[in-house]
Amino acid sequence: MEYGEEPSEKTGKGRRLIKEQYAWVRMLKMSMGIGLFATILFLLTGCGTGGIFDGSRVSNGSVFQLEYSVLNREESAEMELWAGDQLRVTLSHAKGYVDVTVGMEGKDPIYQGNAQQNAEFALEISAAGSYTISVSGHQAKGSVSFIRIPGGKE
Repeated sequence: MEYGEEPSEKTGKGRRLIKEQYAWVRMLKMSMGIGLFATILFLLTGCGTGGIFDGSRVSNGSVFQLEYSVLNREESAEMELWAGDQLRVTLSHAKGYVDVTVGMEGKDPIYQGNAQQNAEFALEISAAGSYTISVSGHQAKGSVSFIRIPGGKE
């Protein structure tokens, strides 16, 4: 029996040809389904890029510094500050921005800045305590620096 020829009910040849054609179609559909699934899986793995930090971090009693080629998460540090101290803040970015918060737990922050890019300033510390410095990057590339200046002296 040739392609395009009507299958004969009297012979099994026509049925076999139809089954072979359907098997090929089923195999094609399954291959397309697997390919589509693999493509969707590949694309979705790229969506979860939150939580990326590629850079260096220094944190001690008087300094908190980050330099990064990618910051797309929150980094924080604790720093003991005394009344009369200054906290020198430097933000420098080539790309993206950061949200910055400085404060003591359970109290209003002494500084909160959203979508910060480039800035340099000093925060006057009026109350002694353990301060949390939090930096959340949003596709940011650059650096941040928080340096304790004891008693307001440089």
